[in-house]
Amino acid sequence: MEDNNNMTAERSLEIITEQIAQSRKAVSKSTGQSLYVAGLCTMATAVVVGIINYTCATPLGHLLWFALPVVIWLAMRNMNKEQAHAPASFVASLVGKTWWTFAAIVIGFFILAGLWNFLIGRLCEPSVYASQHVNITPVIILLMSMAISITGHILKSKWLVWFGIIGGLVVAVGDYAHITGTILSLFYAPNTIGLWHFVSPCLSIFLFALIGLWLPGLMLKRQK
Repeated sequence: MEDNNNMTAERSLEIITEQIAQSRKAVSKSTGQSLYVAGLCTMATAVVVGIINYTCATPLGHLLWFALPVVIWLAMRNMNKEQAHAPASFVASLVGKTWWTFAAIVIGFFILAGLWNFLIGRLCEPSVYASQHVNITPVIILLMSMAISITGHILKSKWLVWFGIIGGLVVAVGDYAHITGTILSLFYAPNTIGLWHFVSPCLSIFLFALIGLWLPGLMLKRQK
């Protein structure tokens, strides 16, 4: 009798393990689709914002970033509207909560940091603004890279973890150190470099969306 109970317990554990593995595989493909779409939308928005900022010589195009979450949500809703609604699994719930937390923190940080930069830009001397303003882009990239890496841990995908870590560090540090501006200063006049100051965040976000969202999403979609 005790042996039967042990066998039943072992079989139950096997079934639970198999269900978790199947759930993780299904969530991986769904997450890949989401990362793929988010990457495309983010890259497209970065291009539009960069063109607006460069053409108008102002950073007002950055306001379009507020529309990005809505665009991604509408795109995903349109792609998934024909799929049957199924209860969210534990793995899917963890992934969803990870990205919900990321979105909430990023939107809040963008608003507060933007407001701070606006106030000190209007009330303080340029030298104070240069030393006290918040560089928003590297922080957002690092937060996004952390969300990607945590998603990789949840899905037990080591390469996704490293995509997030390496991509986030390389792009964020490059943006923080103004590497793009340094390279441009070797070839362009100072007024042109000033215009590129409005565009460089878009280049950083585009690059990270390419290597941190679109490419991992494509690989997750295609994995068997």
